[in-house]
Amino acid sequence: MELVDAPHQLEAACRALQSSSTFYLDTEFNSDRGGTELCLIQVSAGSEVFLIDPVRLTDLTPLAEVLSGPDRTWVLHAGQQDVPLLMDRLGIDPPRLFDTQIAWAMASIEHSTSLSYLKYRLLGLRGEKAHQADDWRRRPLPEGQLAYAAEDVEHLPALYRALLSLVADLNRTELVYAASSECLLPIEEAPEPLDLASFRNAWQLEPAGQSTLLVLIDWYNGLNEEERDSAPDPKGLFVLASRRPRSLEDLSGLRAVPKRATSRFGKVLLSLVQKGTTLAKHAEFVAIDPPPYATVNELLAGGWLEAARAELCVELKLAPELVLPARVLRRLRDCAVRAGQLGNAVDGLTGFRRELLLEPLSKRLAQSGSFPRS
Repeated sequence: MELVDAPHQLEAACRALQSSSTFYLDTEFNSDRGGTELCLIQVSAGSEVFLIDPVRLTDLTPLAEVLSGPDRTWVLHAGQQDVPLLMDRLGIDPPRLFDTQIAWAMASIEHSTSLSYLKYRLLGLRGEKAHQADDWRRRPLPEGQLAYAAEDVEHLPALYRALLSLVADLNRTELVYAASSECLLPIEEAPEPLDLASFRNAWQLEPAGQSTLLVLIDWYNGLNEEERDSAPDPKGLFVLASRRPRSLEDLSGLRAVPKRATSRFGKVLLSLVQKGTTLAKHAEFVAIDPPPYATVNELLAGGWLEAARAELCVELKLAPELVLPARVLRRLRDCAVRAGQLGNAVDGLTGFRRELLLEPLSKRLAQSGSFPRS
C-alpha cells in the first residue's frame, strides 16, 4: 500500500492507474451533525493499493480524470455512501458500477452481507474489523488504520472474479451492473401527482373545503419544480382548504403556509380559495366519504404478493430485500388493487426488477386466486 498525500504523489499514482479501466474502491469518512466528510479514498487497479488523502489534497483533478468515463468500472462493497461521496468530491458522472454486496444478493437469498462475510464465504479468509469506528479525520493516520483501509480493497479483485462467475452461471451479469447503478446512485424520482387520496382526512372538510382542496391540488400539480419549492406543501394546502382565508392578513396568519409562499403566491392562493368556495355551491358537487383504513382487496393482494416473493426468491436465489423491498411490494399491491386483478401487480415493476421478475412473477400470480372487486 502507498499513502498519497502530496500533489506529486497523486500524479505518480494516477500514472500507475491510468492504463486500467476497472478500479477497486472504498472510502473512509466521518459523519456527524455537520454532515459527512470524505477522509480517505482507497483505490487499486488490481495490484497496488493507493490510499489517497482528500483532506490534505484539495485538488483531486488527476484522480477524477483517471476514474471517470463510460468505459470505467468501479467495484465496491456496499457503496451506497461511497459512490455519492466520490462523485461529489471528484465532480464526475457515474461510471459503470459493480457492488459485491448487491451481486451476492442477486445470487443468493442473503441481503446486506458484510465484506468480511463475503471474504470468508467466497475466499475462505477471516478478518477482524478492528478500526471500523476510528476517527478518520486525524492526521497523521496511524499505520494500523492505513493497513485496515487497504485491506478492504486488497481482496475486491478476487471477490469480483468469484461473483462474476456466480452471476454468469445465472445469466445475471448485466442485471447486477444495472442493479448496482439503480441502488447506489442518488436518483430523484418525480413526485407522484397529488389527488384527494393523498389527504387521509379530506372527507372531514366541509363541501367548500373539499372543493377548495380540489382546486388547490389541480394548481399544485401544474407547478414546475422551482415553483413547488416556494409553494405550500400538502399540509399547507389542507390548511388552506380548511381555513379558506379571505385576505393576505388571514393568509399570513397560517403557520402551515410559509412566508415565501404568501409572498410569491398570496394573491393566487386567495383567488383559488374563492374559486373553490364558489364551485362548492354548484348542485353537481358531491362531498366525499371517508376512505377505509384497509380493504379486503388490499389484504388479499398483499398476502399473495408476500407469499409469491418468498417462493420466487428461494426458487431463483434472490435476496427479497433487494429485489422486492417493502416499498416496491406496496407499489405492486396498489397496481393490483387499482386494476382489480392480481396479475396487474407486475405493472409496478421497473428497471432491473422488471427484466428479472416480470415473467416468473406473472406466472406465479396467474396460479394464485382472485380477489373480489370492492
